[in-house]
Amino acid sequence: MRRLGIGLTALALTLLPGGLLGRDATKEALFAEGNRLYQEGDFAGAIASYGSVLEGGFESAALYFNLGNAHFRLGEIGSAVLNYERAVRLDPGNDDIRANLSLVNQRLRDRIEPLPRFWLLSAFDWWMGLIPRGVLEVLVAAGYLILGGALVLIVLRRPVGWRAPLRRCAYAAAVATLILGATLLIRETGLGRPEEAVVMAVEVSVLNAPSEDAGLTLFTLHKGTKVRIDRRTGEWAEVVLADGKVGWLPLELLGVI
Repeated sequence: MRRLGIGLTALALTLLPGGLLGRDATKEALFAEGNRLYQEGDFAGAIASYGSVLEGGFESAALYFNLGNAHFRLGEIGSAVLNYERAVRLDPGNDDIRANLSLVNQRLRDRIEPLPRFWLLSAFDWWMGLIPRGVLEVLVAAGYLILGGALVLIVLRRPVGWRAPLRRCAYAAAVATLILGATLLIRETGLGRPEEAVVMAVEVSVLNAPSEDAGLTLFTLHKGTKVRIDRRTGEWAEVVLADGKVGWLPLELLGVI
């Protein structure tokens, strides 16, 4: 599969300062162990190591990405799609993640043609995924510091004669910090983001009501297909497909992204 090895190196083996998972040495060790097992071809062992990291309450785009790679190597397409989708949510601008997800989606049985999207929504998604998370955090911090420094100099009236330029600088920094800060907040909290899931069963019947009656079947879906959860009723979820089809599925057959 194209880019699998490249993606693993880029996201799993090139650690950011402080580590991808914070300063917990145990989790870092488990993550590194998963990478080693993956490289040695022990994909089940790698999945177990990565799973231990998740059980400890840690997550990252790299972790989900590597989990997706390992599941794919074992032919577990549904789990591969689920973890790639989770990685995309944490790092929407990463080309390696999107490339692997696209390649796996080509192997899915269901071919769903999405409805045209309103251009404003497409522009919003483009902006949300434009700046990598680390860069965005640095930009927000830099904007905050520049704004604070400019305000301090304005209050102190120094340097003399620079008051107007400092005001313009403070205004620009405030606008940039507000926009970038709001972007970071939305990405980190998932504010306004729809709840989505991946079908985890080999084949499921989508019904026109939350019922066990097979006579209510509208259509079938297969493992790896992504759906949007519109609402929940008990153990059932009303799902919407990219092409606009709507129906009900048991929640136990879905992996929530």
